[in-house]
Amino acid sequence: MALIGGGGAWIRKAKGWFLEFRLIPVLLWSYTAVVLGTSLAAWTTGGVDLASFAVALGLGGLIQGWSTHSINEIFDWRSGTDRIGGGRALSGGSRVRNLSLLDVLGVAYTAPPIATAYRPFAGEWFGGFPGVLLSGLGAYAIQTKSISVVAVIALSAHALVCMGMLMVHHYLDAPMDAAASPPKRTTVVALGLPKAKKYAAGMAAAASILYGLLGVLGYPAFLLGMAWTLPAVWIHLHTKADELESVTRNELRVIQLGIAAGLSTAVGLAPSLWPLLPIAAVAYLAHLAVASPPAALSRAWRKAPET
Repeated sequence: MALIGGGGAWIRKAKGWFLEFRLIPVLLWSYTAVVLGTSLAAWTTGGVDLASFAVALGLGGLIQGWSTHSINEIFDWRSGTDRIGGGRALSGGSRVRNLSLLDVLGVAYTAPPIATAYRPFAGEWFGGFPGVLLSGLGAYAIQTKSISVVAVIALSAHALVCMGMLMVHHYLDAPMDAAASPPKRTTVVALGLPKAKKYAAGMAAAASILYGLLGVLGYPAFLLGMAWTLPAVWIHLHTKADELESVTRNELRVIQLGIAAGLSTAVGLAPSLWPLLPIAAVAYLAHLAVASPPAALSRAWRKAPET
Protein backbone atom coordinates (compact mmCIF):
# COMPACT_ATOMS: atom_id res chain seq x y z
CA MET A 1 0.00 0.00 0.00
CA ALA A 2 2.92 2.34 0.67
CA LEU A 3 3.87 2.04 -2.99
CA ILE A 4 0.53 3.49 -4.08
CA GLY A 5 0.94 6.80 -2.32
CA GLY A 6 4.51 7.46 -3.41
CA GLY A 7 6.69 9.72 -1.31
CA GLY A 8 10.38 9.30 -1.88
CA ALA A 9 12.69 8.37 -4.72
CA TRP A 10 13.10 4.75 -3.66
CA ILE A 11 9.34 4.27 -3.37
CA ARG A 12 8.83 5.69 -6.85
CA LYS A 13 11.52 3.38 -8.23
CA ALA A 14 9.96 0.38 -6.48
CA LYS A 15 6.55 1.28 -7.87
CA GLY A 16 8.08 1.68 -11.30
CA TRP A 17 9.74 -1.73 -11.24
CA PHE A 18 6.53 -3.33 -9.97
CA LEU A 19 4.43 -1.76 -12.72
CA GLU A 20 7.06 -2.57 -15.35
CA PHE A 21 6.75 -6.26 -14.44
CA ARG A 22 3.03 -6.10 -15.40
CA LEU A 23 2.01 -8.80 -12.97
CA ILE A 24 -1.48 -9.46 -14.38
CA PRO A 25 -0.27 -10.38 -17.90
CA VAL A 26 2.56 -12.40 -16.33
CA LEU A 27 -0.02 -14.33 -14.30
CA LEU A 28 -1.86 -15.30 -17.49
CA TRP A 29 1.13 -15.98 -19.72
CA SER A 30 4.14 -17.24 -17.75
CA TYR A 31 2.71 -18.19 -14.35
CA THR A 32 -0.25 -20.18 -15.67
CA ALA A 33 1.82 -21.80 -18.45
CA VAL A 34 4.49 -22.96 -15.99
CA VAL A 35 1.93 -24.21 -13.48
CA LEU A 36 0.00 -26.06 -16.21
CA GLY A 37 3.17 -27.67 -17.55
CA THR A 38 4.26 -28.65 -14.05
CA SER A 39 0.86 -30.16 -13.22
CA LEU A 40 0.99 -32.31 -16.34
CA ALA A 41 4.42 -33.50 -15.28
CA ALA A 42 3.11 -34.26 -11.79
CA TRP A 43 0.23 -36.24 -13.28
CA THR A 44 2.78 -38.22 -15.31
CA THR A 45 5.44 -38.80 -12.67
CA GLY A 46 3.39 -38.67 -9.48
CA GLY A 47 5.21 -35.76 -7.87
CA VAL A 48 6.72 -32.28 -8.23
CA ASP A 49 10.37 -31.31 -7.89
CA LEU A 50 9.88 -27.99 -6.11
CA ALA A 51 13.37 -26.70 -6.91
CA SER A 52 12.87 -27.30 -10.64
CA PHE A 53 9.43 -25.71 -10.45
CA ALA A 54 10.89 -22.62 -8.78
CA VAL A 55 13.54 -22.34 -11.50
CA ALA A 56 10.95 -22.62 -14.28
CA LEU A 57 8.66 -20.08 -12.61
CA GLY A 58 11.50 -17.66 -11.94
CA LEU A 59 12.81 -17.83 -15.49
CA GLY A 60 9.33 -17.41 -16.96
CA GLY A 61 8.63 -14.36 -14.85
CA LEU A 62 12.04 -12.83 -15.45
CA ILE A 63 11.98 -13.28 -19.22
CA GLN A 64 8.42 -12.04 -19.71
CA GLY A 65 8.07 -9.67 -16.79
CA TRP A 66 11.19 -7.57 -16.91
CA SER A 67 13.18 -8.53 -19.99
CA THR A 68 10.37 -8.53 -22.56
CA HIS A 69 8.21 -5.84 -21.00
CA SER A 70 10.95 -3.34 -20.18
CA ILE A 71 12.59 -3.75 -23.58
CA ASN A 72 9.28 -3.37 -25.38
CA GLU A 73 8.70 -0.23 -23.31
CA ILE A 74 11.76 1.40 -24.84
CA PHE A 75 10.77 1.06 -28.46
CA ASP A 76 7.08 1.79 -27.92
CA TRP A 77 8.09 4.95 -26.06
CA ARG A 78 10.55 6.00 -28.75
CA SER A 79 8.04 5.38 -31.56
CA GLY A 80 5.41 7.42 -29.72
CA THR A 81 2.74 4.77 -29.32
CA ASP A 82 2.90 4.78 -25.49
CA ARG A 83 3.30 8.52 -24.92
CA ILE A 84 -0.41 9.21 -24.56
CA GLY A 85 -1.60 8.92 -20.97
CA GLY A 86 -5.12 8.21 -19.81
CA GLY A 87 -7.13 5.93 -17.58
CA ARG A 88 -6.38 2.63 -19.26
CA ALA A 89 -5.77 -0.29 -16.89
CA LEU A 90 -3.45 -2.54 -18.91
CA SER A 91 -2.81 -1.32 -22.46
CA GLY A 92 -0.65 1.63 -23.47
CA GLY A 93 2.47 0.30 -21.78
CA SER A 94 3.13 0.18 -18.05
CA ARG A 95 3.21 4.03 -17.94
CA VAL A 96 6.41 4.09 -15.90
CA ARG A 97 7.76 6.62 -18.41
CA ASN A 98 4.56 8.70 -18.46
CA LEU A 99 4.75 8.91 -14.65
CA SER A 100 8.54 9.44 -14.67
CA LEU A 101 9.01 6.45 -12.35
CA LEU A 102 11.88 4.81 -14.27
CA ASP A 103 14.42 5.54 -16.97
CA VAL A 104 14.05 2.22 -18.82
CA LEU A 105 17.20 0.69 -20.27
CA GLY A 106 17.66 -2.41 -22.44
CA VAL A 107 17.10 -3.86 -25.88
CA ALA A 108 13.78 -5.16 -27.09
CA TYR A 109 12.36 -7.96 -29.07
CA THR A 110 10.77 -5.02 -30.86
CA ALA A 111 14.22 -3.83 -31.95
CA PRO A 112 14.93 -3.48 -35.69
CA PRO A 113 15.38 -5.20 -38.05
CA ILE A 114 13.09 -8.05 -36.87
CA ALA A 115 10.66 -6.09 -34.68
CA THR A 116 7.97 -8.78 -34.63
CA ALA A 117 5.70 -6.67 -32.43
CA TYR A 118 5.63 -4.05 -35.21
CA ARG A 119 4.52 -6.53 -37.91
CA PRO A 120 1.02 -8.03 -38.31
CA PHE A 121 0.69 -11.66 -37.19
CA ALA A 122 4.43 -11.93 -36.46
CA GLY A 123 4.12 -10.55 -32.91
CA GLU A 124 1.78 -13.29 -31.77
CA TRP A 125 2.92 -16.26 -33.89
CA PHE A 126 6.69 -15.69 -33.80
CA GLY A 127 6.82 -14.05 -30.38
CA GLY A 128 3.90 -14.63 -28.05
CA PHE A 129 2.71 -18.09 -29.03
CA PRO A 130 6.09 -19.85 -28.95
CA GLY A 131 7.00 -17.94 -25.79
CA VAL A 132 3.98 -19.29 -23.88
CA LEU A 133 4.32 -22.75 -25.41
CA LEU A 134 8.01 -23.08 -24.59
CA SER A 135 7.53 -21.67 -21.10
CA GLY A 136 5.03 -24.40 -20.26
CA LEU A 137 6.90 -27.14 -22.12
CA GLY A 138 10.10 -26.14 -20.36
CA ALA A 139 8.36 -26.53 -17.00
CA TYR A 140 7.14 -29.96 -18.09
CA ALA A 141 10.50 -31.05 -19.46
CA ILE A 142 12.48 -29.91 -16.43
CA GLN A 143 10.33 -32.28 -14.33
CA THR A 144 10.09 -35.27 -16.69
CA LYS A 145 13.18 -34.90 -18.91
CA SER A 146 10.86 -35.44 -21.89
CA ILE A 147 8.13 -33.84 -24.01
CA SER A 148 4.68 -35.37 -24.62
CA VAL A 149 1.99 -34.80 -27.24
CA VAL A 150 -0.51 -34.07 -24.48
CA ALA A 151 1.72 -31.34 -23.07
CA VAL A 152 2.13 -29.77 -26.51
CA ILE A 153 -1.64 -29.74 -27.11
CA ALA A 154 -2.43 -28.40 -23.62
CA LEU A 155 0.14 -25.62 -23.76
CA SER A 156 -0.93 -24.76 -27.32
CA ALA A 157 -4.47 -24.30 -26.01
CA HIS A 158 -3.25 -21.96 -23.30
CA ALA A 159 -1.07 -20.08 -25.78
CA LEU A 160 -4.13 -19.53 -28.01
CA VAL A 161 -5.98 -18.06 -25.03
CA CYS A 162 -3.07 -15.67 -24.50
CA MET A 163 -3.04 -14.68 -28.18
CA GLY A 164 -6.74 -13.82 -28.03
CA MET A 165 -6.05 -11.65 -25.00
CA LEU A 166 -3.24 -9.94 -26.92
CA MET A 167 -5.70 -8.85 -29.60
CA VAL A 168 -7.92 -7.19 -26.99
CA HIS A 169 -4.82 -5.60 -25.47
CA HIS A 170 -4.09 -3.86 -28.78
CA TYR A 171 -7.59 -2.47 -29.53
CA LEU A 172 -7.23 0.81 -27.65
CA ASP A 173 -3.64 1.24 -28.82
CA ALA A 174 -4.51 0.88 -32.52
CA PRO A 175 -4.75 4.64 -33.36
CA MET A 176 -1.44 5.40 -31.59
CA ASP A 177 0.21 2.31 -33.08
CA ALA A 178 -0.79 3.30 -36.62
CA ALA A 179 0.49 6.86 -36.09
CA ALA A 180 3.77 5.83 -34.44
CA SER A 181 7.15 6.34 -36.09
CA PRO A 182 7.90 3.73 -37.27
CA PRO A 183 4.26 2.58 -37.48
CA LYS A 184 3.47 -0.33 -35.19
CA ARG A 185 1.43 -2.47 -37.59
CA THR A 186 -0.03 -4.92 -35.11
CA THR A 187 -2.50 -7.50 -36.33
CA VAL A 188 -5.30 -5.28 -35.01
CA VAL A 189 -4.05 -2.35 -37.10
CA ALA A 190 -3.72 -4.58 -40.18
CA LEU A 191 -7.10 -6.31 -39.87
CA GLY A 192 -9.18 -3.49 -38.44
CA LEU A 193 -11.26 -3.82 -35.28
CA PRO A 194 -14.21 -5.92 -36.59
CA LYS A 195 -12.00 -8.61 -38.14
CA ALA A 196 -9.60 -8.54 -35.21
CA LYS A 197 -12.49 -9.39 -32.85
CA LYS A 198 -13.41 -12.43 -34.95
CA TYR A 199 -9.76 -13.45 -35.11
CA ALA A 200 -9.50 -13.27 -31.31
CA ALA A 201 -12.75 -15.21 -30.87
CA GLY A 202 -11.49 -17.87 -33.27
CA MET A 203 -8.36 -18.39 -31.18
CA ALA A 204 -10.43 -18.74 -28.01
CA ALA A 205 -12.72 -21.23 -29.79
CA ALA A 206 -9.71 -23.24 -30.98
CA ALA A 207 -8.35 -23.31 -27.42
CA SER A 208 -11.71 -24.60 -26.13
CA ILE A 209 -11.69 -27.36 -28.75
CA LEU A 210 -8.17 -28.45 -27.80
CA TYR A 211 -9.01 -28.49 -24.09
CA GLY A 212 -12.19 -30.45 -24.82
CA LEU A 213 -10.32 -32.90 -27.01
CA LEU A 214 -7.92 -33.72 -24.19
CA GLY A 215 -10.88 -33.98 -21.81
CA VAL A 216 -12.62 -36.67 -23.83
CA LEU A 217 -9.40 -38.53 -24.58
CA GLY A 218 -8.84 -39.51 -20.99
CA TYR A 219 -7.81 -36.32 -19.18
CA PRO A 220 -11.10 -35.07 -17.64
CA ALA A 221 -9.41 -32.18 -15.83
CA PHE A 222 -9.12 -30.41 -19.18
CA LEU A 223 -12.90 -30.16 -19.37
CA LEU A 224 -12.50 -27.47 -16.71
CA GLY A 225 -10.23 -25.60 -19.10
CA MET A 226 -12.84 -25.87 -21.85
CA ALA A 227 -15.63 -24.69 -19.53
CA TRP A 228 -13.66 -21.59 -18.48
CA THR A 229 -12.51 -20.78 -22.02
CA LEU A 230 -15.83 -21.03 -23.89
CA PRO A 231 -17.27 -17.80 -22.38
CA ALA A 232 -14.25 -15.92 -23.74
CA VAL A 233 -15.48 -16.57 -27.29
CA TRP A 234 -18.68 -14.63 -26.55
CA ILE A 235 -16.74 -11.89 -24.76
CA HIS A 236 -14.40 -11.40 -27.73
CA LEU A 237 -17.30 -11.10 -30.18
CA HIS A 238 -19.26 -8.65 -27.99
CA THR A 239 -16.42 -6.33 -27.01
CA LYS A 240 -16.89 -2.76 -28.23
CA ALA A 241 -13.36 -2.49 -29.53
CA ASP A 242 -13.33 1.31 -29.75
CA GLU A 243 -14.71 1.99 -26.25
CA LEU A 244 -12.38 2.33 -23.27
CA GLU A 245 -14.60 0.74 -20.63
CA SER A 246 -15.73 -2.19 -22.78
CA VAL A 247 -12.20 -3.07 -23.90
CA THR A 248 -10.62 -2.74 -20.47
CA ARG A 249 -13.30 -4.68 -18.62
CA ASN A 250 -13.39 -7.43 -21.24
CA GLU A 251 -9.61 -7.71 -21.36
CA LEU A 252 -9.67 -8.32 -17.62
CA ARG A 253 -12.47 -10.86 -18.08
CA VAL A 254 -10.50 -12.73 -20.73
CA ILE A 255 -7.45 -12.71 -18.45
CA GLN A 256 -9.45 -13.97 -15.46
CA LEU A 257 -11.01 -16.75 -17.53
CA GLY A 258 -7.63 -17.72 -19.00
CA ILE A 259 -6.00 -17.94 -15.58
CA ALA A 260 -8.98 -19.88 -14.23
CA ALA A 261 -8.88 -22.30 -17.18
CA GLY A 262 -5.19 -23.05 -16.77
CA LEU A 263 -5.01 -23.16 -12.99
CA SER A 264 -8.24 -25.12 -12.43
CA THR A 265 -7.01 -27.71 -14.91
CA ALA A 266 -3.63 -27.77 -13.18
CA VAL A 267 -5.17 -28.37 -9.75
CA GLY A 268 -7.45 -31.02 -11.28
CA LEU A 269 -4.35 -32.83 -12.53
CA ALA A 270 -2.22 -32.22 -9.42
CA PRO A 271 -4.34 -31.26 -6.36
CA SER A 272 -1.20 -30.57 -4.31
CA LEU A 273 -0.70 -27.40 -6.38
CA TRP A 274 -3.84 -25.77 -4.93
CA PRO A 275 -1.87 -23.09 -2.97
CA LEU A 276 -0.99 -21.52 -6.32
CA LEU A 277 -4.64 -20.43 -6.73
CA PRO A 278 -4.74 -17.95 -3.80
CA ILE A 279 -1.24 -16.76 -4.70
CA ALA A 280 -2.50 -15.84 -8.17
CA ALA A 281 -5.56 -14.07 -6.72
CA VAL A 282 -3.46 -11.98 -4.31
CA ALA A 283 -0.96 -11.07 -7.05
CA TYR A 284 -3.78 -10.03 -9.40
CA LEU A 285 -5.33 -7.74 -6.79
CA ALA A 286 -1.91 -6.32 -5.88
CA HIS A 287 -1.30 -5.24 -9.48
CA LEU A 288 -4.66 -3.49 -9.66
CA ALA A 289 -4.04 -1.81 -6.29
CA VAL A 290 -0.72 -0.34 -7.41
CA ALA A 291 -1.84 0.53 -10.95
CA SER A 292 -4.96 2.21 -9.47
CA PRO A 293 -7.22 2.19 -12.56
CA PRO A 294 -10.66 3.81 -12.19
CA ALA A 295 -13.15 1.48 -10.46
CA ALA A 296 -15.31 1.31 -13.59
CA LEU A 297 -12.34 -0.22 -15.43
CA SER A 298 -10.89 -2.51 -12.77
CA ARG A 299 -14.12 -4.27 -11.76
CA ALA A 300 -14.41 -6.70 -14.62
CA TRP A 301 -17.68 -8.46 -13.77
CA ARG A 302 -19.86 -5.63 -12.54
CA LYS A 303 -20.31 -1.99 -13.32
CA ALA A 304 -19.27 0.67 -10.85
CA PRO A 305 -22.19 2.37 -9.07
CA GLU A 306 -23.42 5.59 -10.61
CA THR A 307 -22.10 8.75 -8.99
